[in-house]
Amino acid sequence: MLTVSEAINQRRSIRSFRSDPLPDAAILEILEAARLAPSGSNRQPWRFIVVTDGDEKTRLRKICFDQAFIEEAPVVFVCCVDLTAYAKASREKRSREFIDFGVTETLSGYFADPAIRELFLNEPDSDLNVHFMSAMANTYIAIEHMVLTATALGLGSCWVGAIGSVEEMNALFHLPPATFVVAVLPVGHSAKLPPPRPRISLNSILLRPLPARL
Repeated sequence: MLTVSEAINQRRSIRSFRSDPLPDAAILEILEAARLAPSGSNRQPWRFIVVTDGDEKTRLRKICFDQAFIEEAPVVFVCCVDLTAYAKASREKRSREFIDFGVTETLSGYFADPAIRELFLNEPDSDLNVHFMSAMANTYIAIEHMVLTATALGLGSCWVGAIGSVEEMNALFHLPPATFVVAVLPVGHSAKLPPPRPRISLNSILLRPLPARL
């Protein structure tokens, strides 16, 4: 199995898959990598559907702008956010974990104040949609764990955010009202490994020069 650094360097967006089925152990390892991802206040808003059925993959392909590799891949992970992770019942559970696992002892600044934490805890659940961007950002972290784990296992994947119809997607998987698909991740053995595409330079991503010691 590759190291994290090796997986980062070898990862490619794969758009051509062999039909070989994936071992159950590989599917479970990829899901476990997502389960262990970090999230703000440990909300863990990610939810997944594992698709292996041919008819479902055909329908997924159509919803995702008819991209053939989605149907080709032996496994497609449908990646969702669940906004109930931000509801009061969930906030209360996470708050208790903060105490039980000693997190409150490590807090500083604004969030070290118990009164501030109590204020957040008792926010009304009037509109969970205000948490959508946070839920999506946290879920993207979990998806990247999946991508790198797949690469480390010698598998290919392609992060697909092009979803044509949210309504069709929700209907296909009978999703509850507070759950939304944010990405689709086909995974399998690569039929064709593309060369690495160019990345902008380190200086281009820095908004100011590195400290002199670097």
